[in-house]
Amino acid sequence: MIWWILPAIAGVIGLMLLFAGFGKLANLRPASGGLRLLFGVGFLGLAGIVAFAGLNLQTYKRLTKERYAATVKFTAVENQPDAYYVDMTLSDGSKKLEADGSQPILQGNQFEVGAQVIKFKPMANMLGYDSIYRLDYIEGREARRYSTEAVKTAETNGIALATNPGLDVHALATQQGGRFGIDAEYGSASYQPMGDGYEYVVNISQDAMIARPTEETRLKIEKAAYPGYETGKEVNQ
Repeated sequence: MIWWILPAIAGVIGLMLLFAGFGKLANLRPASGGLRLLFGVGFLGLAGIVAFAGLNLQTYKRLTKERYAATVKFTAVENQPDAYYVDMTLSDGSKKLEADGSQPILQGNQFEVGAQVIKFKPMANMLGYDSIYRLDYIEGREARRYSTEAVKTAETNGIALATNPGLDVHALATQQGGRFGIDAEYGSASYQPMGDGYEYVVNISQDAMIARPTEETRLKIEKAAYPGYETGKEVNQ
């Protein structure tokens, strides 16, 4: 807010000095009138510099802004290796369930969540038009499902997170958005390890989706990668 208050104050002072200067000149007082005009122009210039600096900083702030999209938790399915119940809570508080009301089950050791994104140009972001998104899918898969020797077919499993009733806004934005500074020609996705008790918070920025593990999950991932690893463990000398 200060980046708008300061230039506004400087601009008002500058205008007051300009009018006072023109008044002095009209009364045939060139010295005092010219001095007021000079200070008035200086204050207006300062207002412009501060305003443009504020706009620039707002650009950085808007482009790094993140919004909460979902929370995802996994629970192992008994007697089924690499199979997990998915407890997914969306930003509006709703749960993602199968059509019969049961929790979805994903298979694999890694999950991916993806979204369709309609992105505005930086100037529009700066003015408050944040990118908009729609979560598209969540899927399970094996992390090492390809080889470096040849192209290989790999299986994934997942569930759609949205339907497309009525007008397909994303397709329309893809076709016509370029005329209005809108970019919808891409999506965004984030993938992470999947395991029993793992929990992630999914956020989306102006141009990327991010799935971050909770602190407890991060420790579980580290321990799985390095068996016996414990943070904060004292080493006897």
